[in-house]
Amino acid sequence: MPRHPFALDASSPSIIVPLTAHDLPQLEEQVAALSSRAAEVVHDAVEWRVDLFAPFIAGGGSDPAPAVSALHRIAELLPETPILATFRTIAEGGGADITPEAYLGLIGALASTGLAAAIDVEYRHPRAAEAIDVAHAHHTPVVASNHDFHGTPPVEEIVERLEAMELAGAEVAKIAVTPRTPAEVLILLDATERRHRTSGIPLITMSMGALGAVTRICGGTFGSAATFATVGSASAPGQLPAAGVRSALDLLRTRD
Repeated sequence: MPRHPFALDASSPSIIVPLTAHDLPQLEEQVAALSSRAAEVVHDAVEWRVDLFAPFIAGGGSDPAPAVSALHRIAELLPETPILATFRTIAEGGGADITPEAYLGLIGALASTGLAAAIDVEYRHPRAAEAIDVAHAHHTPVVASNHDFHGTPPVEEIVERLEAMELAGAEVAKIAVTPRTPAEVLILLDATERRHRTSGIPLITMSMGALGAVTRICGGTFGSAATFATVGSASAPGQLPAAGVRSALDLLRTRD
């Protein structure tokens, strides 16, 4: 089964919907909701949160086989939808932890299927460089990511992190920060616009929580090529319903 490409463009931001189910029956229910007539136009890609899958949240399992099997099922159910496969560690706000060696093995196992349009790699993970290399060895693009749940770094630091992800070899650079004031929301947007001017890869940026929710709609104006929105459960604070986000993005595009 060929992988559907993960194409991102800030002029028309993609809507990525998280799949957060804990087991295969729940996962199939979430996919069914996406495939329904009412929901089919609200998403461009899905992010499967592998760290929320039962074999990993049950106790840090290191066997990638259940994840590989589940990825095959998702790809079977969503043959035309790009899949971003993500194992989010607890340090970055995720639901489970595995050893650095198991993390590297999981990245390789998922990439080797050819079914993920892209693999998320936390750029500060101790095995990040190797994970990027192993994904590329299987011809799978990488979304390098960083999540700050404690605050919003200065503009220069956000720009430096996004640049570092590109220099590390990622095909997409993603950062999510936490604002404490409206001014910090502007910091994220300013940093996005600055990096977008010279970046050679697409960016995905957002301010999390209710205060930063506006960035999930207006990000494309500043250079963010995708936004995460929900059909069902959210995977991060501040995510908005996908149908509403689609309507808002369509409305913004009418300004042209």
